[in-house]
Amino acid sequence: MSFQRSEIARSVTDLGAASMFVLFAMLALILGADVHASAADRFRCQPADGGPSYTSPGSCRSSTDAREPLTEQEKADSLATESRGRAFVRCTAADGTYSKFVNNGECPSASDVRTVEYAQQPIQPTPRSASPPEPRGTPLSQPAPVTPVPIKLSSAPAKPPSSASPASSGTGWVVKLGLLALVGLGIWGVFKFLGRRNEQAKAEQREARAKAIAEKRNNPEASKPLPRDRLMEQRSDMQQKAEDFLAALDAGADVPGGMAFRGALQQARLDYSIESLDRVEQLLSQIRTKFSPQRESWQSQPGAENFCLMLAFYLGAMISRQSNQPIQWHTREQAAPLMPADMPLPEASWSRVVGVIAASACVPLAIIEDALFGDTREMTCKEYVEHRLTKLPKPPAKDENERCSLMLDAFFNDSGILGGLAFREQLKLAQLDHSLSSLARLDQLLRSIRAGNKKTYEEFVNGADTQNFLRLVAFYIGMTTARAGSLAVKWLDFSEAKKDLPELEFQFETTSVCLLSGRLYFLLGLVTEILLQPAPQRSATSWANDALQIAPPPMPSILRGSLQSDSASSIDEKRALAIHKAGFMAAYCMFAVEGGATGAPTVLVPGEGNTATFRDFSFYESVESATAAANSIMDTNPDKVPFQVMSFDGYANLHTGRTDALTIELRIYAGGRSSKQDGFNMLVACPYRNANDPKGFAIFSPKLLECAAATTMHSAIFKHFYLGIEEFKANDFHWFKYLDERI
Repeated sequence: MSFQRSEIARSVTDLGAASMFVLFAMLALILGADVHASAADRFRCQPADGGPSYTSPGSCRSSTDAREPLTEQEKADSLATESRGRAFVRCTAADGTYSKFVNNGECPSASDVRTVEYAQQPIQPTPRSASPPEPRGTPLSQPAPVTPVPIKLSSAPAKPPSSASPASSGTGWVVKLGLLALVGLGIWGVFKFLGRRNEQAKAEQREARAKAIAEKRNNPEASKPLPRDRLMEQRSDMQQKAEDFLAALDAGADVPGGMAFRGALQQARLDYSIESLDRVEQLLSQIRTKFSPQRESWQSQPGAENFCLMLAFYLGAMISRQSNQPIQWHTREQAAPLMPADMPLPEASWSRVVGVIAASACVPLAIIEDALFGDTREMTCKEYVEHRLTKLPKPPAKDENERCSLMLDAFFNDSGILGGLAFREQLKLAQLDHSLSSLARLDQLLRSIRAGNKKTYEEFVNGADTQNFLRLVAFYIGMTTARAGSLAVKWLDFSEAKKDLPELEFQFETTSVCLLSGRLYFLLGLVTEILLQPAPQRSATSWANDALQIAPPPMPSILRGSLQSDSASSIDEKRALAIHKAGFMAAYCMFAVEGGATGAPTVLVPGEGNTATFRDFSFYESVESATAAANSIMDTNPDKVPFQVMSFDGYANLHTGRTDALTIELRIYAGGRSSKQDGFNMLVACPYRNANDPKGFAIFSPKLLECAAATTMHSAIFKHFYLGIEEFKANDFHWFKYLDERI
């Protein structure tokens, strides 16, 4: 009863605070009405040169611009436009214990899931007649001009503030003074009421404390603390239980309720090493062979349940340590609300204890019980830990290219995505295989989701799982189109895209932009149009077909088969030698990155005969300064040699996405001097898969980015380039040993 009465007192206080807030808000509204009205005054400025009009809260940009007042509706539209797309940062604990907005963008904990929620952006239908048919992407060299949206004028223009008469102003102040008097009486009444209620609440609290003291005196046994074993049985905090069990394991101590096979656990040396998982497997195998445990009678044996829990907590701790991410333990009922909608918890005996790590469920009891009671084994303890590590959501991406790669990999590998993925099962049924025909199935899925969608635009865009769905679909459409046309593709965030389109406004649809063969496309806008616009005009299939029609030819690949080329076009000896050395340089620098290192800027300077010198710029403090120094050598040609070759490590934007690549630049000088007009230039990207990738090191087919020679000469150029690659030999390295020409 004391708890209920204290709650009543607290509610009374809250009521008083709320009343005070309302009264002061009324006071502020009365006094601040004129201030608000003046702050909202805005004007339309019409440039004298006939340029597009714009709105301004004060004076126009130029004294020659004509200024006229806006209507009230136009003022509201102007303010809404300026606040459109505002972003808010939300921090959500890894275990789901809190979710809140932060002002400075910094979350309380490094393990928090940090998401950005966007202000509502009204969607307007865009009929085909209003603009050229999409997707007419914007070339980077010519940013698209932004056409102002026509503003509808009301039938009666608003009067300027100066038109108010003195008589009406005086009458307004009389009304305001009367309202102030009423507010004062209201405040006095609230304080009087709060005083009486506060005294009543204090009296009730004193009465409750007196009753509690009397009960304690009459029943002293009730105040004694419970024994530790009973306390552990009643405790529902599974996280604390896991910490206590693992601490007992490290100290070689027992746990409340006892531990079956405690000595065997100590002999297994559970030291959090990968090898210890093999010893856990051996222990479980010995118990099964010797005792033939049965699931029905197992938990009735002393310490048997604690034994299973101990091993489950240990496997979870191994996953946590290997992934460097915290794990929180819960009962199934506690963990169910924390799970993404696309990955619910199973209803099974082994899901009674759940570890939540990076918004993903970990149920190691399934492996323990399977080893003890199961008819067949799907995986060992070690395999389970390794499997869960691959299924964990990856850390937030560094840029949009990495985000695209991580999200698509997570979907096709059925791995978790931070925040969950809405409509995951429907996406699987669509059989997405990066073919153009799959876009028709995707269109059908989007139409079915649209028909059953009950969420507003704001709810769909700001929901973690639905936002991930929108991004995944946009990434898939862009990458599928790039693959179909072997087009270079790169993904930009808003700040990067705004460099090429200064007029770009921030909103959800501009947070991820597709750069496809030099043109910018807003695929998030395409997806939100299909799903959420009142009258969508486009589909994924039609957009892809239009994009492929206007796309330039793909980058030529330099294939190994070029060695057998018998092209009728011939190359003079000077160019043939230079191209040969460019291929040799490519193999030499690829050998340097084979082990996972980053290739330093390097310049090949030819010598007498077939000799050459490599100038290494790895000793510079930064990659930028090293690259600048190497470029200076290429530009000035201080040794007056006939040609030079430069290599630097970076990325190539292939049809499969951004890929590590060595860039090989060949420059043949005219008359011993740097001259792009009279000489010969060739730029080749040599993409590769980094050795640190789980799939291992691989070399993909080189791509010709630039070449001063006609296309009829390409076959001969490719042949000499590959002859230079074939010439390089070092240790066990061989170009063709790692070559994968599928990309």
